[in-house]
Amino acid sequence: MISIDPTTYPIIGMSPGNGYFKDEEVHYLLKTVVERFGRVAVLIADVPAISTYVAFGYPENRARRDKAIPRGNGLKNRVRKAMEDLGYGEDVVRIFDWEREVENRPVYREAYERVLVLYHGNDKFHASADATTRAVLEGSKKDIPDLEKATGIAVHYLLSEFAFLEFAPTYLGVDQVIYVYHKNWHVYENYIAGTFDGVPKPHLDFLLVENPYETYNPMWGLEGEENEGPFSDVLDRIEKTGILRVGFANSIPSFMYDRDYDNFSGICYEIIIEIAKKYRWQVRWSEEIGYGVIVDGLNQNRFDLFGSIVWPTPERKAQADFSTSLFRSPVFVWTRSDDGRTTTQIAADENARVAVKENDISDSIAQADFPRHRRVRVPQLSDNAEGLKCVAENRADFTFVEPYLAEHFNKASLVKLVATSADLIRVYENTFMLKRGESRLKALLDKELALLKQDGTVARLIRKYTGRDGTFIVDG
Repeated sequence: MISIDPTTYPIIGMSPGNGYFKDEEVHYLLKTVVERFGRVAVLIADVPAISTYVAFGYPENRARRDKAIPRGNGLKNRVRKAMEDLGYGEDVVRIFDWEREVENRPVYREAYERVLVLYHGNDKFHASADATTRAVLEGSKKDIPDLEKATGIAVHYLLSEFAFLEFAPTYLGVDQVIYVYHKNWHVYENYIAGTFDGVPKPHLDFLLVENPYETYNPMWGLEGEENEGPFSDVLDRIEKTGILRVGFANSIPSFMYDRDYDNFSGICYEIIIEIAKKYRWQVRWSEEIGYGVIVDGLNQNRFDLFGSIVWPTPERKAQADFSTSLFRSPVFVWTRSDDGRTTTQIAADENARVAVKENDISDSIAQADFPRHRRVRVPQLSDNAEGLKCVAENRADFTFVEPYLAEHFNKASLVKLVATSADLIRVYENTFMLKRGESRLKALLDKELALLKQDGTVARLIRKYTGRDGTFIVDG
């Protein structure tokens, strides 16, 4: 039985009319959040959504009668269907009724007035709220003659959500509510961090929850391969078809994918090509994938090898196998150059925000060493510099990377990042990841990687892509 923390309450936000919230997504969000927290509330802000439809040009009566309320009811029914399928009762999933529970509550109205004062009195918050709202209106592809006027009307929806979340801890009788969404909501993340008014809001938090299908991008299918078996193992399939299927993630400098030119480069890319040439294999770059679902891709046989660098943590070793190490990477804590705090001082400040990627090594370090700090999550398909970008843009206060990546980021960033200490926080082996139990493929990889290290190829590629030797520790 999952224990429930009585001091916190997760709330999934679902927008009426948002095509994302299909049955599968609703089912996934409910199941994932309940399994993590034991309960969840669902916010479907149908009454505030009237303003969005008015901004689209509907008269207010039609915006309410024909759009916002019916679509909100349809979404609530979708949630109830998922509850039934999952066997969840109302004690596990709570659906808010905005008109009955929220709209006319004095505490909510007071919260709305405070948010409205901030909106009119704080230029940064005003600009960010408008930009977020404008993006929604533009994304609708509707013909809106006066976009600025429409934004001024539709921003009521965003302000209402903020006010609701300020009202929710009191209404629910908890210390903190955690807003759950399927993509980053920067204006809210900055709001709760105190970026606009200088006041951090520990009673509010944000959690990014991505459906696994959002965290990989298929590039080539399996056409013609599934009927060519049976195969005794993965290496048998590779040898008989002559095709090595590789999953990857953008990870400077090990593997870079330029989407504009459909071009690959990087240390690991060249190593894979070198091995494939030797065995006369064709390389099929099967899919771009987030680190959190590599194991799923391997186990589902969507690809044979994960071709970007993986640091083999104990959690990952329990689920997959790894090649021999190519080289080792020292990892440090990084923050803005004007921050001035040491690692010890950041660790003592529980209001400090750490940028992490779900199920990534950054998440693992944060859980182990900074368990009470607020996490700012980046999407799994973002590259490995996204956490640094969060810190530079003051959406987070610190993150963890190896020196080369921080130095590479600093070259193009106006805001420079620095290590908080000369002492590293971890040293990781750099390996390839493959399906658990594929001993023949692992043996072949280990043999070839040992040869590439011995003949200097690995060291040469490190120099080629980093311009230096000292950032990485090259194994002999």
